[in-house]
Amino acid sequence: MSLKTLFEEVMNNYIKARTSQPFAKHKIGDILRKEIPQEIQKFDFIDNKYLIKGSNGQGNWAEIPWIAIMNEKITRTTREGVYIVYLFSSDMKRLYLTLNQGCTKLQNDYGKPGAIEKMSSLSSKIRNNINIELNGWNTDDDLSIGNELYEKGTIFYKKYENDNLPDDETLKKDLHNLIDIYKHVAVLIDAEKGNIYKNDEEHIPVNDISYNVKDELDHIKNYIKNHGFIYNDKLIENFYLSLKSKPFLILAGISGTGKSKLARLFGEAIDCNIKNGQFILVPVRPDWSDSTELLGYKDMHNKFHPGVLTNFIKRAINDINKPCFFVLDEMNLARVEYYFSDILAIMESRKKDGDRIITDLILNKELLDDDSLREYSNLYIPENLYFIGTVNMDETTFPFSKKVLDRANVIEFSDVNLDYFVGDIEEITEKVLNNGFLKNEFLTLNDCLDYREIIDDVILVLKKINDVLREGDLHFGYRVRDEISFYMIYNELNGLMKFDEAMDLEILQKILPRIHGSSIIIKKMLVELFKICSSNHEAKYEYEDIDVSDKMIKDIDDNCLYPRSARKIIYMVRRYEEDGFTSYWL
Repeated sequence: MSLKTLFEEVMNNYIKARTSQPFAKHKIGDILRKEIPQEIQKFDFIDNKYLIKGSNGQGNWAEIPWIAIMNEKITRTTREGVYIVYLFSSDMKRLYLTLNQGCTKLQNDYGKPGAIEKMSSLSSKIRNNINIELNGWNTDDDLSIGNELYEKGTIFYKKYENDNLPDDETLKKDLHNLIDIYKHVAVLIDAEKGNIYKNDEEHIPVNDISYNVKDELDHIKNYIKNHGFIYNDKLIENFYLSLKSKPFLILAGISGTGKSKLARLFGEAIDCNIKNGQFILVPVRPDWSDSTELLGYKDMHNKFHPGVLTNFIKRAINDINKPCFFVLDEMNLARVEYYFSDILAIMESRKKDGDRIITDLILNKELLDDDSLREYSNLYIPENLYFIGTVNMDETTFPFSKKVLDRANVIEFSDVNLDYFVGDIEEITEKVLNNGFLKNEFLTLNDCLDYREIIDDVILVLKKINDVLREGDLHFGYRVRDEISFYMIYNELNGLMKFDEAMDLEILQKILPRIHGSSIIIKKMLVELFKICSSNHEAKYEYEDIDVSDKMIKDIDDNCLYPRSARKIIYMVRRYEEDGFTSYWL
C-alpha cells in the first residue's frame, strides 16, 4: 500500500480498534510498527543513519499513535532529543508531520511544567538559530493533538486533514524537506563541547546531550590501541554497558592482564584522568577491616580525618557534570564486605532529586559534631562517581559474597592476547565527554516502561535460569533482574550487540559468579544451565550430562546460543569432576 493509503487506514480504523478490539497482533499495530516504517525506509533520502520506529502503545492501545524518524547521532529514543515524528490527533481527524522533542525524560526529571518550559526554550533556540528557508512550515504551537506535551514540544509542523490527505508525491516531498531541516538542526548540535549551539551563549544542560555511543566507543578503542593495548572484541562495549547500568564494576583475572590499565585508559580517553582529579587508583591493603580508610575516622583527640573516598566524593560533587573513576586495586586482598559494605548499602539508596540522582549521606552525624566539619556533613555518592574494582583470584585473596556479586557486573580477564600493536598511525588524543555519556537514567523498571518488549524478552530468559538456580537455593532477586534489564535496554538503544550476545555476557558476569559448592545439586544445576545456554532454538542437547572435553569446548561457538556462558559452565563442570568442588573462579 502507498503511504497515503496506510495513513488513511490508521485514521479510519484506529478509534474502533482502540476502544473495542484486542491490542495483540492487530493489523493496525502492524501498519504503524512495520508497514509505514518500511515504506518510509524506501525513500532515497532516508539513509542508514536514520532509525524509524512506529508505535500504537506498549501492551495497551496508546491514545495517540506515532511514527518517529530519528537521526542516530542525535537520539535513538523518543524519550529525549530532537526527531521527526508523525503524530495522529486523538480524534483521528488530523495528522501532523512535526520536528519534535522527546518529553518523557524531561517530565521525569522536571515534572510537566518544567518539561514544557524547557521544551519551549529549546524550540525558540532552534527557530532563532537555524539557517534555512521555512516556507510552508508552521512555528506556532497551535496544534490540536490531544496531548499537551506533544503540542508544546513541536518545533516545526505541517497539518494534514483526514478528509484531504495529500498524495504520495506531496507527502514524500514534505518529509524530504523536513529531513533537510533536521540536518541543519544536527549541525547546531555540538556534543563534544557540551552545548547544543556553537554560536549561542545559552547552553542546555550537558546531561541532556545525546551521544552517538558507537562513535564514542570506537574512539575509546582507538585511543587504547594507540597506547599499545589490545583487548578482546566487545570488551569495551561490555565495560561501557556495565558502568552505564550500575556504577560498580569488578574486573577479575590473573595478574598482569591489564585490568587496572583498562580502567585507566578508558578514563583517559574521555578526559577522566589523574591530572584533572577525575581519576584515582587506591591500592587495597590486607589489614583493612572497616571503612575508615575510605570514609574517615576520629582520632583520640576527637579530630576527624577524612578518608580518601570522602575527599574524592567532595571533589566529584563540585564538578557534577564530569565522570569520576574511583578504582580499588586488588580490592579482595582484604574482605570486601568488611571495608566496603557501608558504601554498598549507601549505593543502594539511590533516588531521584529533580534531574539529579542522590543517595543517603555517607557520614554519620556523630563524626561531624564540630562546625568546622560542615563541608563534610552533606556528602552523598553523586551520579558522576563510578566504582571499579580489580581483583586477582588466588590463594592470597578472599572470595566475594553474594551481597557484593549481586551489586556488580564481573568482567573476567581469562583469555590473554599476547599480540601487540606496531604501526604508524595518527596519535589519538582524549575527548572530553560529560557525565551524560555514562549516567544511568533508570533506577527501577518503572523508569523504563517504554521498553517493555526488551524487558519481556529479558525476563523470559531470566525466569528459565532462576527456575534452575532455585533447586540449589541460588536464585536471584529483583536487583539482578533490574540491572540486567538496564544493560540490555542500553545495548538495544545504542545498537552495540545482538540481543543474544549481550544476554550471554550478562549470564556470564551477573549469574554464573554466584555458583559454587561441592554438592551434587551444583553439578545438576550446571548441566541444566548448559542446556539453556547451548540451545540454538533446535534443542540439539537433550542429554543429562555434558561432555567436558577440549573438543566440546572448541565446538561451542557453532552450536550454542550463549557460547561464552556455555564454555564457562563446561570448565566449572570439569573442575567439579576433578576436584569435587567448583566455582566461577578457576
